[in-house]
Amino acid sequence: MSFVIYDLETSGLEPQWNVPLQAALIHTDENLQPLGELSLRCRLPAHIVPAPGALLTTGIGPAQLEQAPMSSTEMLTAIAKALSAWAPSTVIGYNTIRFDEEMLRHAFFTHLLPPYATQLGGHRRADLLTMTRAVAMLEPSAITVPVGPTGKPSFKLGDICRANGIALAEHEAHDALGDTRATMALFRHLRQIAPATVAMMLSLADKAIPNRLLAGGEVLLLGGAAKLTPVVGVVANPTVATSWATVDLTIDPASYLDGSADEVTKLMSGPGPRPIRLVRTNAQPILLAYAQGCNALPPEQRDEALYHERAARIRDHAGFRSSVAVAMANRFADREPSPYPEASLYGGGFLSNEDARLSARWNASPWEDRPAIAAQFTDERLKAFANRLMLLEAPQSMSPVAWQKGQAWLRERLTTDAEVPWLTLQGALRQVAELRAGLAEDEVSKHAHLDEIERWLRQRSQYFQLAA
Repeated sequence: MSFVIYDLETSGLEPQWNVPLQAALIHTDENLQPLGELSLRCRLPAHIVPAPGALLTTGIGPAQLEQAPMSSTEMLTAIAKALSAWAPSTVIGYNTIRFDEEMLRHAFFTHLLPPYATQLGGHRRADLLTMTRAVAMLEPSAITVPVGPTGKPSFKLGDICRANGIALAEHEAHDALGDTRATMALFRHLRQIAPATVAMMLSLADKAIPNRLLAGGEVLLLGGAAKLTPVVGVVANPTVATSWATVDLTIDPASYLDGSADEVTKLMSGPGPRPIRLVRTNAQPILLAYAQGCNALPPEQRDEALYHERAARIRDHAGFRSSVAVAMANRFADREPSPYPEASLYGGGFLSNEDARLSARWNASPWEDRPAIAAQFTDERLKAFANRLMLLEAPQSMSPVAWQKGQAWLRERLTTDAEVPWLTLQGALRQVAELRAGLAEDEVSKHAHLDEIERWLRQRSQYFQLAA
């Protein structure tokens, strides 16, 4: 199995309203010897206002946003082509499943590319942050976890690398290629110092393995951010097969076994201890047999007989399993769907095969042919994305009426005073002021960077005011 190691630098943190601005991917063989490498930068799409905090962190300035060699569509298409060409692989990064993966999915979705490209063609997803946490829990003597400024263990990529002899200077962090190379070096290091744990975690990148463990009804250990918890699998979500409910066996089940579905729902998300923990089996959970990791539990928690007795009571309680299944199925039933297409990846349904085929044809066709293809989409979200992309990338392909509508949409998008979930120009200017107030006077370079960002934001605001 080969690997694709990657990292993204983005315009902000919310995947629905932001895009990757920089990407780096390294394709390696099973021994982590590089086979290919991509390092890409793109221009900021006109409808996106970048978060000033993100620009301050990455060091990206307005000039880079406007002068990068590729458009957003071109960069994302290059990433999608690389993922397809390098399949099957294990696609891995540092904190990618929680962040980069979501950013990439939403960006692919809004650019008419396959949203789940990291799971197509035999790809598996893995996360080196999760694997590092597993090593720290199961083989603490093998790895050095530094203490951060708050006095808590720091699992930031730069901190972990430097603490374990891997070069990643502070100025290299938050550069996609620098972070990708550091991730590859850390991955190689973990395979050397903790080969058994790394091998186990790589096997868990195949969702069939955690599914099988949870369905077995045995006492397991589930890893979180910092500790292992004895659990037993209860039931899979009836509507999402890769979501499983587990029960924390350190909590006496007598207090909740006979609860209704509504009461069980509160055990998943209410205040206080949460006996029920949800596990995403397609997100490489830290999950292992009790005997494999019980030595890593505190001595007072090594009561195997108690856990087996509680697991048996839970397995034998059909009413509880039924209540959990109902609670999982209904958990988000009352959530209002978003009126915005870019926020509907998970709530708006999967694309039909025909729309997926049209999307591929749309991306492969000359711009002048794309309006006719866009008109054939049955999914209104895809029509909206296609019109947006034509406005941003090839306005000459649009009719005068469509172009005027697009310009009005863009102006409203960036300058509205309404309460909206994305960042507007005025909202970004307020964030600049807040960031500046939090800087010390001697942080000269950061003040200068914020001044540059503020000038650019004001210029854009003035442009759209004049256009109006």
